[in-house]
Parts: sequence; C-alpha cells; structure tokens
Amino acid sequence: MSVRERVSLGTGFDTDDLGIAVLRTAFGNYLGATLFLTALAWFGLYWRLGFFSNDQFTFANTLVGVADGHLFIDRAVYGPASGASPGTYLVDGRVYGRNYGIVVVSAVWLVALEAVSLVADVRVVVTGLWSFTVIGAAAGVGVWLDRRRLCVLTGTAVGAAVFVGNLLVATPLSTYWYPLLALQFTTTLAAAFTAVVLYRLVSRRYTDRLGVAAGLAAVFATPLGFWASLPKRHSVTALFVVCVCYTLYRSREAESPVVARRFRALTYAWVGPVTWVHAPEGFFLLVAIAAVDLPTARSNGVRDLFVVGLALSVSLVPFFLTNLAISGQPLQPPRLLPGYSGDVLSGDGTAGGPETGGSIADDGQSSASGSILSRILGQFVASYAVLLDPERIVRIFLRHGYTDSLASSEDAAVNLSVLESMPLLGAIVVYPLFATRRLIRGVSLRKPHFGGRTDPITAVDAFSVVYVVLLFGLALTTLPLHHMFTMRYLHPLYAVGIYWVIRIPAVRRALETAGRSAVAGFGTAVLVGGPLYLCAIAVGDLVLGEAVQLYALVALAVAGAVGCWALLDTAVGGFESVGAAVLGIAAGLTAVYLLVSGITLFPDTGEFLLPLSRTVSERFHFMRLYGSTPSYW
Repeated sequence: MSVRERVSLGTGFDTDDLGIAVLRTAFGNYLGATLFLTALAWFGLYWRLGFFSNDQFTFANTLVGVADGHLFIDRAVYGPASGASPGTYLVDGRVYGRNYGIVVVSAVWLVALEAVSLVADVRVVVTGLWSFTVIGAAAGVGVWLDRRRLCVLTGTAVGAAVFVGNLLVATPLSTYWYPLLALQFTTTLAAAFTAVVLYRLVSRRYTDRLGVAAGLAAVFATPLGFWASLPKRHSVTALFVVCVCYTLYRSREAESPVVARRFRALTYAWVGPVTWVHAPEGFFLLVAIAAVDLPTARSNGVRDLFVVGLALSVSLVPFFLTNLAISGQPLQPPRLLPGYSGDVLSGDGTAGGPETGGSIADDGQSSASGSILSRILGQFVASYAVLLDPERIVRIFLRHGYTDSLASSEDAAVNLSVLESMPLLGAIVVYPLFATRRLIRGVSLRKPHFGGRTDPITAVDAFSVVYVVLLFGLALTTLPLHHMFTMRYLHPLYAVGIYWVIRIPAVRRALETAGRSAVAGFGTAVLVGGPLYLCAIAVGDLVLGEAVQLYALVALAVAGAVGCWALLDTAVGGFESVGAAVLGIAAGLTAVYLLVSGITLFPDTGEFLLPLSRTVSERFHFMRLYGSTPSYW
C-alpha cells in the first residue's frame, strides 16, 4: 500500500486534495502555474552567476554567517578581505549585514544545494529542473489552446534537446557560487510569483485572457525580468506590493464578513516581510494600506481592528527578533547602525564608525542617535522638491542618457529612465483625461451595486496611487544616481504599472478583440528586433553605454507610439488591431533587451546557470567590451 493510500485510509484525508489545495492557494489554477513556469524558464535563459554590484558581497557573506548558525559575518568569503562592502555595520566588534528577510529564506536554499551536492552534480540537477519547467509550461499552454498532446510533445522535445545540449558543454558548478545561487533562487521565485499574483488580480476582475496578458507582460515587458536573478531586494518588495493589491481586492469583494476580515488581515500581514527586508519600504507600505483600508472598510469595529492588529504584529516578529539580536533594540534595524569601514574581519584592526551621506532609500546608513522622523520628513521634502526640477524629472521618467554630474567611472550611460525601461507605460498618458472626466462626474468610493460598500477595484486604484506617491517621496531625492540601470529604487512602480495599463479600457478592448495582433507584434519584435539589435551592436562596434542607449532611443519611440494610440483610441475608438500590435511590439522590444543585455552586455564572470547560455555568450564576446564597465561591477 502506498504512502498516499495509507494516509487517505487512516485519516480520511485525501493527499490528492491537499496537493490541489496547495496549488490553488499558490497559483490559483493551471494558468497561474503555467505563468510561473514560463517565468522561470525565461529568467533561466539569461540567469548569470556573478556579483553585479558590490553590496551583493554583503548579502552573500551574511548568508554564509546565517548558514553557520549566527547573524554576524565572521569571514569575508566574497569581496574585499576586510569585508567592508556597502550594507555592513559594526556592533560590539561584530560585523553585520542587512536584508535579513531575504538572507534567512535563502539559507534554506543553500542548505538544500549543499544536500543535493552530496548525491548529485548541482549543475546537472538545476539544468534538469529548468528543462522540466519548459515541459510544464508547454503542457499548460496546451491545456489553454486545447492542444495538450502537441504542446507536451513539443515541450518535451525542446526540454530534452536543451538538457542534452547543456550536458555536452557543462562544467562542474563550484561551491563558491552556492550562496549566490541560493539568494538568486529567492529573488527569482519572487519575480515569478509577481506575475502570478498580477494574473490572479486581473483575471478575477476581468477575464483570464487579460489576466494572462498581465502576467506575461510582467515577465517579458518590465524590468521585473532584469532584476529577477539579481540578489537585491527589488523583486521581493514588488511581489508584496502586488500581494497587497490582490488581498485588498479580495477583502472588498467578499460577501462574507468572515472572509473579508481574513483577507483584510492578510493585507496587513504583507507588511512584515517587506519591513524585514527593507524597513523604510515596509513602513510606507503600511501607511499606504492604512490610508486606503480604514476609510473604505465595511467595518472598523473592535473585533476587526484586533484581527488586523494581530496579523500585523505577528508578521513583524521576525523583524523585531532580528533587530533585538543585532542591536538590542527591536525598532532599530541594521540600516540605522554605525557603518563598518574597518578591518575587523581581516584581523588588522577594529575600526568602524558611522557613515554619512546615506539616505533612507539608498544605503539608509545613519547614526542611531539621529532623529528617524526628521530624516523621513527631510527626505520627503527633498524628494517632492525634485518635482520642481524639470531636468531631473525628465532624466528620471523620460530620457536619462549620461549624467554629467557623475564621474566617468560611475556613469557608463547604462541607466534607463522609467519610460525607457518599460515602453508599455506610454499608455498611461491617457490618465489625465480619465481624471478630468471623473472630476466632472464627481468622485465616490462607494458604489450602489456593491450595497454601499467600496468597489474593490476602486480600493486597489486608490492604494496603488497612494503607494506610488509615497514611493516617490522615499526615492526621488536619490535619483538619478549611478548604478540605477532601470531606476531600481522605483522598482515596484513597474509591477503597479502593469495594473495601471490593464485598467485602461482601450488596452482591454485591444487585447480582448485583437489578441492575435498582439502576439504577432510581440513575435515580430523578438524575431526581427533581436537580430537587428545584435547586428547594430556588432557593426557599429558599440561600447556598453552606446548599446544600452541605442535600445533607450528605440524604446522611447515605441513608448510614444503606444501613448499616441492610447489617446487616439480613447478619444475616437476603432483602432483595436493597431493598438494590440503596438502593445505587442512594445512588450517584445523589452524582451529583446532583457535577453540581449543578460547574455551579451552585462555578464562579468562568463558564468551562467545554463551552460548553453554561457556558450552563446562566448560566441558574442565582441559585444561585451570590458573596458566600458565601471570598476565596481
């Protein structure tokens, strides 16, 4: 008798039902699971192993310490021998890192990798898992298209062929990369789940077709794919922001007060993980939730607020315990501790002290004696003052180019503005028109067809706007800055941006009525635009900054086309096919940049998760000019 049968007969509990329940909770349905697998397969193509920025040395060294059973860094395995990399702090002669919310979770993956290495080659196992994601994604597409057999056979053939190809060129994966790979697992899974949550939110409000479009756009047409395999906080914070959108919607949609209360509590529970990763972003996420939730809740009775407060408090326990263990103060995160700049780890001294010039949104390093509130208010004032500087606003949101105020070693023109990073955002140019119409009609959060309750989508709209406004207050004063690439401090904006684009009626009409045009536009952009981009880089002998800025100029032009179509269709209608094609081209253009930049432009070690990706990268070595790369990469 199998284990499953024994469990089922002995307890009356069917393990098949358990598996279905787990899958439904995580992905919603097979479409969500298919999107998840598709995202992992795509990210794996350009998943590079290397330290993209020097603060990643901090995360890897911190993970090594956590895996050894303590929170402090006792040896500098990565980076300088002193261990003095950005994000390290000195407390009572011990060096600590930050982003413990990511590091602690990644420790689980690190232990798993080390366990696997005892019985199998990690490179072969990981490559095999990637091939299975391809097969699984193909099977899901087959169900969607009612061509399951054909798609499974095709996916299996492709997955098997790529697996064999990877084995033919594979080299053993050094244990040196295990901590980095564990961190990358965490951020990549977060990026993949972001697409799933967007699908679930959009499909719940509209249709599966639009939900799938939102999920695919998040994977292929936003910087979510750029940062997926880079072990920084951005993918994780973006995930929890869209989780808030989803559970906030469910709390307003639910007919049962019990169900509504459950999702409302879960909305506040997302604050804890974000705070554990980056305390300022967690704080402002809480402010944005409360600002929308309290005025629009169906009830703010004692019982409701108690459940909400309990969920929030429990979610913050890991944050409090980590702070208590490091600084002795539950409300003092590592970012508010004295920065480490000495040689404690190398044994040459114990120098260390406060670092100055940081900001809450950037390194967040300040003396613990400083006033946190005054720093927050000061940063908000400075950030919103940026709105009065047209040149900086243009650099941040429209056209970045070179930053004259930065040293040449800090700026290789590899930074992109928000619009250059995501041309699909050109469609939101229609929102001022919507706002004008809404003001003329009058604004109300209460909808008659919801029994006087707040329309769920209106609550999500309000939250997304409040959150982005607070995000600007947290980050604008630090922008533009070197090493931003896609204005990464505004990273959650791209996930929210997908939601904003889908909310535009013209976009929904185009995708619903002319989906084939969107697919054709995407395919054309990838199949034609990819080779053209590679040829332009090779023929023009472009350095890194020139290659990135070539994409930026084309992306701006396409974003302009998206905006013009959105305005025209919103005003007069009747251009759905053209609009779908333009949207597809915009998405395909970003996908081309993600793939080309990941494989040929930015890799600095020549090492990839997939051996075939390394081989392809080596064939295009003439496009990767090491001399154009800033020294800190």
